[in-house]
Amino acid sequence: MSTSVKLPQWGMAMSEGTIAKWFVAEGDAVVEGQELVEVEAAKVTNTVTAPAAGVIGPLLVPEDETVEVNTVLVEILAEAEASGAAAGEDALEAAVETAGTDVPLAVGEVAEVRPTEVAPDGGVDVSGADVADADAVGADAEAGGVAAVRRDAAAAREASGRVTGVVPLARKLAKEKGVDLHGVTGTGTGGRIVVADVEAAIASASAPKPPKPMAAGAGAGTGAVASEAKPAVDHETRTATGTKPSTMRRVIAERMTESLRSTAQLTLTSTADVTDFAQLRETIGGGAPKPGYVDAVIRACALALREHPVVRTQLVDDQLVEADAVNVGMAVALDDGLVVPVIRDADQLGLAEIGARVRELAGAARSGELSPDDYAGGTFTVTSLGGQGIDAFTPILNPPQAAILGVGRSREVPVRFGSGFAWRQEMTLSLTIDHRVIDGYPGALFLQDVVRRLERPRDLL
Repeated sequence: MSTSVKLPQWGMAMSEGTIAKWFVAEGDAVVEGQELVEVEAAKVTNTVTAPAAGVIGPLLVPEDETVEVNTVLVEILAEAEASGAAAGEDALEAAVETAGTDVPLAVGEVAEVRPTEVAPDGGVDVSGADVADADAVGADAEAGGVAAVRRDAAAAREASGRVTGVVPLARKLAKEKGVDLHGVTGTGTGGRIVVADVEAAIASASAPKPPKPMAAGAGAGTGAVASEAKPAVDHETRTATGTKPSTMRRVIAERMTESLRSTAQLTLTSTADVTDFAQLRETIGGGAPKPGYVDAVIRACALALREHPVVRTQLVDDQLVEADAVNVGMAVALDDGLVVPVIRDADQLGLAEIGARVRELAGAARSGELSPDDYAGGTFTVTSLGGQGIDAFTPILNPPQAAILGVGRSREVPVRFGSGFAWRQEMTLSLTIDHRVIDGYPGALFLQDVVRRLERPRDLL
């Protein structure tokens, strides 16, 4: 009995996934728990493992194809089932080669073989006989019913030069592409040639070959024309080539475009004096990690969100839904995009705990170890470009959230004190709100509260 391997749903928001890479090929033997395929889903990449031991059937979804959740990716055949199918294929091959007639070998097809000639040297006379479907032949082969045919077919195989031990789809592909199976090495179970082997042979044959070096004296007699000849210019190499965006890039593009199209975004900007926080950081010693500016902003936002429930309200299906929990998302930049893992119940964590959680989630994001649930349930997002020297920017909402805070760099500025000036550390904060949910005034009150808390850093501890 075969076992279906389906695309699982990793997290409530997941609806589809893209096959990034297959780790197995048709005909491979696998054990339970073995990694089969890597799947890119939204902003996370996970692997699908084998739910049972057996032999890999045909790969039903090729790489780079996107399918919906619960789509069957591959069937894992039981050992006995795989052996029976292989025996049936060999029996069909033997009958075909002996009869001198080529028929399709796909499992489940019915092929009628009615040869007009019988092999002269003791061949098996199959004239007038019908070759039953491959499942029945496979069962007979397993029981030894085609043993005589297999023995008598050996000589015919050798004489015909036909390569045996080839899965039907691989033989069909080889025939279509003109691949000589004699030069293909099988990597499937028992050395059988599978589709991946034929595809590798096709790729190898189509690869450009390096030019042969010119033998000494080969250009003799061509005179000045040969010496002045210039290589042809390949104009195609000057043409820009496009690349298919990754699943992460595609998801980011879709969500950001939808965010701007479906929400009424308004950005409010203010500055916070973080001089006292910078001094507080310097007082922390004993090997303890120093809290970062983003840690302090997240802590200040978490406390302010508790006092301003409208900012954690979301518009869902024409209903205003106030989130009970204060779950703050933090944007983490990756080489090919960004992800937003969530710090749950951030208002219940101290500054040091938030700092530890920030480092933990950022490290997991960059090593690809985040689970889909790490992204779920956010009620507010903090994103920072201060480390890249950006003073201020306009962050885009992460729907269905109604607010996001952008953090700029901390910089020294002269500030008037009495009749003189003093150098102070200032940081620009940019709050984007969904005006359908939050008006400018309550948005400004929330931002003012965040600034006030940052300017009193000991209240954040």
